[in-house]
Amino acid sequence: MRNRIRLLVIALLAVLSLAACGNEGSGTATVNMKQLQQAMLAAAPSLSETASTTGDAADAKETFSYVSDLPYDKVENFLLSYSTTGKADEIAVIAVKDSADVTKAADSLRAHVESRRKLFLQYGPAEAARVEKAQVFTKDQYAVLIICDDSPTVKTAFDDFLPSSDTGSD
Repeated sequence: MRNRIRLLVIALLAVLSLAACGNEGSGTATVNMKQLQQAMLAAAPSLSETASTTGDAADAKETFSYVSDLPYDKVENFLLSYSTTGKADEIAVIAVKDSADVTKAADSLRAHVESRRKLFLQYGPAEAARVEKAQVFTKDQYAVLIICDDSPTVKTAFDDFLPSSDTGSD
């Protein structure tokens, strides 16, 4: 009987230690960012002329600093698509390691939007007006930025791609 209890305790400890190895504080694994990026871009015909990258790129840390000042060690992965023709169009999704950091990630995207707005006010007022319509929101461990004419459709593509959960509009 003692051996069975001992084995049960050892098995329980093994299960608990494996459960502790998941994403910090998020409880969910991140989605495939390249596939998410493809789904979001496919929803927006206006985003046909974009450059795209994800956190899998060799220069990911440097590229990430373009869109966010969140410390990169808090980031699980990210995606970024931006216009190559001088337009304001951008899509960014930041997946944080700890869901407690998602508000900070969204705040960093808002700061990026403000920086872009100021830049476009100087050389492209029409684009600045588009930046002012930017959507920044969070869902689970994701902070999202959408600047494009098709933003409602892109947001729907994002929501549809992720497992069901409440979206927190910020």
